[in-house]
Parts: sequence; C-alpha cells; structure tokens
Amino acid sequence: MGAGPGLAVASVVATVVAVWWYGRREEKVRGRGVAALLRGSALFLALSSPWMPPLRRPAGTAPPVAILIDGSTSMDLPSASGGPPRWRLAVDTVSAMIAYGRSPDLWLFGISTERIGIDRLSEDGPSREGSRVLPGIERAHAAGSDSILIVTDGELEDRESARRLAENLGVVVREIRVARAVGRPAIARVISPRGVAAGDTLEVRVEVVVGGRVNGPIRLTLSGDTGEPLDTAHVDVPSAGRTTVARLRTVLSVESDTAEWRAFDIGIDDVPQPWREAAKRRVWVHATPQPTGAVMISTDPDWEPRYLFPLLERATPGGARSYLGLGDGQYIHAGPSAGGAVSETSVRRAAETATLLVVQGDPRHLPPWLQATCRSRPAVLFLARGTGPVPGSAIEIREALGGEWYVTDPGPASPVSPYVMSSVFDGLPPLSRLYVSSGRSDWAVLQARRDRRGGQRPLAVMGGDGSRRWAVLQGEGTWRWAARGGSGLSLYRGLFAGITGWLLERTLPQPIQLEEPAPREGDRLRWRVAPDVRDLVIAVTGEDGALQWSDSLDTPGVRVDGPRVSTGPSSFSAIGRTPEKSFSVYRPLYVGASRELVPHVPGPPLDVDAPGLTGERPGAGRARPSVWPFIAAAALLCAEWLWRRRSGLR
Repeated sequence: MGAGPGLAVASVVATVVAVWWYGRREEKVRGRGVAALLRGSALFLALSSPWMPPLRRPAGTAPPVAILIDGSTSMDLPSASGGPPRWRLAVDTVSAMIAYGRSPDLWLFGISTERIGIDRLSEDGPSREGSRVLPGIERAHAAGSDSILIVTDGELEDRESARRLAENLGVVVREIRVARAVGRPAIARVISPRGVAAGDTLEVRVEVVVGGRVNGPIRLTLSGDTGEPLDTAHVDVPSAGRTTVARLRTVLSVESDTAEWRAFDIGIDDVPQPWREAAKRRVWVHATPQPTGAVMISTDPDWEPRYLFPLLERATPGGARSYLGLGDGQYIHAGPSAGGAVSETSVRRAAETATLLVVQGDPRHLPPWLQATCRSRPAVLFLARGTGPVPGSAIEIREALGGEWYVTDPGPASPVSPYVMSSVFDGLPPLSRLYVSSGRSDWAVLQARRDRRGGQRPLAVMGGDGSRRWAVLQGEGTWRWAARGGSGLSLYRGLFAGITGWLLERTLPQPIQLEEPAPREGDRLRWRVAPDVRDLVIAVTGEDGALQWSDSLDTPGVRVDGPRVSTGPSSFSAIGRTPEKSFSVYRPLYVGASRELVPHVPGPPLDVDAPGLTGERPGAGRARPSVWPFIAAAALLCAEWLWRRRSGLR
C-alpha cells in the first residue's frame, strides 16, 4: 500500500473509532469533543507510522549508499584470460559511480571490514586474506545505509549467510562482478606423512579443485628436491565446488646414517602463469635411515621373542624388529626375516632410534653401548635374566627365588589392570623363575605365589622419571602361557599390551610441534607445546638465513602463536628444556600460495530486494516505520486521560 492510501485509511479508521467511542460509549459531558480529538489523533499517528517520514532526513531523500569493495588477494588476478587485473576494474567502477554524482560510503572488506576514503583506492592494493562480506553488510547498515553495492570478483566465502542477513535487515544489495570464471585447476590441499623411514613408500594425497571449464584429465607430478620426476597421476575433472583426490607414491631412500628433512614438490602440469602458483605445493618429510618403532635385543634368548615379537609389531607405531645375540658381537634377525646376520653397528643404530627398546638378558653382562642406550631411550622394557642393577631404571635384581611360582592375582590397581582384570588364572603353567628386586617403582603388575600359597611377589614393576618410562619383568617363562593358548594366551597379550601402551603413552609427543606443516601465505604459524617445557625460544628465519621473527617464553602455554608468513622457503628452530633435559628442534618450511588464489565457485549473484521494492535499483531506499509517531501518540493518550479527569469522565 502506498503512502497516500495508507494515510487515508488510517485517518478514516481513527475518526470512526473516536466518534463511535465518545458518541456511544461515554457520558455526554462538556469537553468530550476535545477528548475524542486527542484519541483520534493518537490512533492516526500509530496507524500511519509506516508511511511517516523519519525526523533524521527530509521526506523523499534516499538513504546513503554504501559500496563494499573486495580487497582480497584474488582481486590481483586477471579479470579474464589475458585481461586487466580485477582490482583495476573495481577501482574504475567505483570511480565512475563517484564521478556520476554519487557520494557513497566506501568500505574495504576481506576477513574484517574498514571504512576508507576515495584516495585509498589508488594507494591500497588487494592484499587481504579472506572474502567475507557479511561483516561489511553489518557495519554499513549500522552506519545508516539501506542500499549496498558489492564490487567483487564473485568468490565470496559467506555468500548465502550474507544474503540471509541482508534479507533480515531489509537492505537492498546488488553485486557487481569484475571477473569472469577462468578454466584453471589448482591444489586445494596436500596430505603427507610427517616422517617416513628408508625403504618405506611415501604416499602424498593431493586434493584438486577447478575454476571454470577445464578439459580433462588433470595430470600431476611428484618431484624430488633435485627436480627429477618420481611419480605421476591422472585424475578426472571434478564438478564445480568439489574436489578430487590424486595419490602420488615413491619409495624413500636415505643415503645418510642420520635423519634428515627432504623436500618434495607436487605440481599440476600445463598450468600457465599467473595461475601456476596455486597449482604447485612443496612438502617436507622427515626421512629416517631405518624404521623407528620397537626394537627387541636378546642377549640371552629363549622362546620369549617368538611370542612377544608379533605383539610388539602390532602394538607399536612403526612396527618392530628383533635381534638375537650369539656372543662376541654377533647378531641375527628374528621374526619374519629370521636367520640373517646383522652387524653390531646396525643393531646399535637400531636401538638408538627405537621408540620402545626391549632388552632380554643379564643386567651384568650387557654390552656397554646397550647399557648406555637403555639409560637414554624414553621407553624401555627389560626382561630380567640375571641379577644386578637394571640400566635405565631404579630397580636392582637381587636374587632368584626357588620353587614354582604361579600367577594367581591381578594385583593392585595399575595402568595394566584393565588389560588383565578379566583373565582366568586357573590352569596357567608356573614361571620357570621369579626374581626379587629392590628400588623405587610406581606400579606392580600381577602377583605370584609359591606353590599357590604363601606370600605374594610382583611379576613386573614399572616406573618413570618425567619424560622417561621403564618396566622390568621379573619372571621368566611367561612365553609358556602363550604356548598354552586359550586363557593363557589372552593373559599374555593383555600383560604386554598394557605394559607397551603405558610405556609409549608419553614417548610419542614432541616437546614442540608445528600445528600446520604446510602453511599458506597469510597464515599465522602456531605451535603445540608439550607440558613442563620451560625457557622456550622460537625463531623463524628466511631462505637467506635472516631472522624474521623470534620470541622467548619462560613458561609457554599449550599453544604459541607466531607471525604471519609470506610465500617461499623458510624454517623455524626452537630450543628449551624439560624437567629432564634440554632440547633443540629444527624444521624447514615452504609457505604455499595464498588460499585466495585457489578458485572458488562464484555462485548466484548476491542480489537482495527489500519487501515492496523488487526490481528497484540500490539507492531508491525503503520506507521503514518511524519511531516518533508512537512517541507522539503516547503523549496524546496521556493528554486525553488528563482531559477526561478534568471533564468528569473516568
């Protein structure tokens, strides 16, 4: 309903109600005409408020127009294949509007929004991350704009939520696009393992997205740090807005005896500039000379490795390896590759890189290098086969107890208890030997009795000192349970699975880790920090070794925020200390192209019409209910009440 008919209807309704009320319902006293006039005027103002002009501007004046300009990095790309940059077209479009006589409010948006002047258009460039227009609509509407023009390349992140907001606010919105969809593929995401051992297969998963029309299939290449192609893959062109996954594989070879960082490049073939930057990525992989995981070394072998090795292989990340000592520094492989001779140097290197070190032997007759390794590894399981101090623990094996010892009780609560609580102990064969020990331990596992009566002795003890954990199995012959099968095998698996799980629980996390190993331009580097880290110093350096950022924290939290990074090679290093020792971490990085260069599906234009104004151009405005008529109506009703009292009406 237009303003004229609306005001007419409000006038008629107000007059009829006032005349009827004071002509029929009220007493005929002097002055009732004034009261009827006051009530009719109040009703008229309340009913006609949607068509009353606001007091803040003259009637008929259009509300101010706001122009939201996309300042994201993608606006620096060509508007079409071989065309001018999108930003230049956006600046020309806004300048033409201003030259035409408009005086709009200018807002520059990315992730956040700020008001700018016309001089900023030529000074600033498209350097913002993100294309979120919703905050811009909120701020422009709060500033008094009912009509909004959005100058963008169409690759908005929050198009539909912004559309709903504009509809709820009653804002007229028009989108002006300064770019056409260009057919180009890009790499949306790369997933790769952070560490791979020599001889293992490195698999890199690549998610490919396209913008515009692309002729398929898409060919990807995996290259090494010297540029030689290692693998190729072909994938079909995905639908708009979706991704397709390519898998690239190569067998990793490590020439050095120490772990090293290796760079691998992934690229989509035949993508020209300037789209090339979004079609390539580099990942860094920590290459180790041999697999980490569990390493079992038996200097006094029996049947235990035969049954324990398969369990270690399943329970330990990185698998397991087993070596049997023959004396005089000679070893052979056990397990699937049993029988192969191995040098003591290779066994020593394997022990020094093991996540979990399992040693079976007499503590007094271990090689010196193995004793030192037991003291340095973060997780050690020792299977006692003699007396003496157990290296890497606080336990000393004192003597072997005579008689037959049977496990009859799960013992006090411990981290292993959930694994053995449901076990059946009746019918188990006795241990071939049980040792008694002295020293501090945190947990005792399983209880054994001599001839099933008398006092109890623990089968195993466990303890730790900060970042290191150890367990000592004081009984020989547990392999007999596994050989028996049934409930014996179940108890055997539960015992060693519980011990292994507890030992590895705190050895896997690093003191500091980068949250996103493959950052993009504009991302902020963030690190996760292990508990109890102190005196942490982090430094980020560029390709030339120049320091770009550094920070020192006496007591860091669980997460540390670093700087925003630019495209290209860089690295970070960190030094600090834990309650047990000092540490030093180094990691190279390659910062990929901005996410803004990855194509997004433009979607339908963000055009919103206010109710009753469909098809009108932005700037025509919208009649919104004014507040002042309601205030005036309330004042007239109060005046009517006072007049009624004076006239003798209730």
